[in-house]
Amino acid sequence: MMTQFASDHHARHGRNARVTWARLAAVLMVFPIAGCGSKISAANYYRVQYGMTEEEVEDLLGPAHQTFGVSSSTMPATHPAGVSKSWTRDGLTIHVMFENGVVTGRSAEGIPAEVAKPATQRVHISPT
Repeated sequence: MMTQFASDHHARHGRNARVTWARLAAVLMVFPIAGCGSKISAANYYRVQYGMTEEEVEDLLGPAHQTFGVSSSTMPATHPAGVSKSWTRDGLTIHVMFENGVVTGRSAEGIPAEVAKPATQRVHISPT
């Protein structure tokens, strides 16, 4: 048989536990929004691998900030041989080159160990 004290104790602590869980849930919902830093980082640059698809790269880095058609020396600029996409944040610029929808090259400006390679001729397709 439960005493009045025990009944009050369980009711009070049960309510406190619900309030605590509700607060915790509210805090956890805010963190993904507030703590969602940029995907553009040196660590994610090194995760970009040859052969990845454009979709996989955009899942990793987010939507590209700039997109250019890239022509080779044998193709006129009006017929791009591939696509170059760029992402920029806080002095870091990541360039990824694609042919037939897969990564064929990458370079970065703002990572000491990486030096951006001279780009082939670019034809601006669409700013994003």
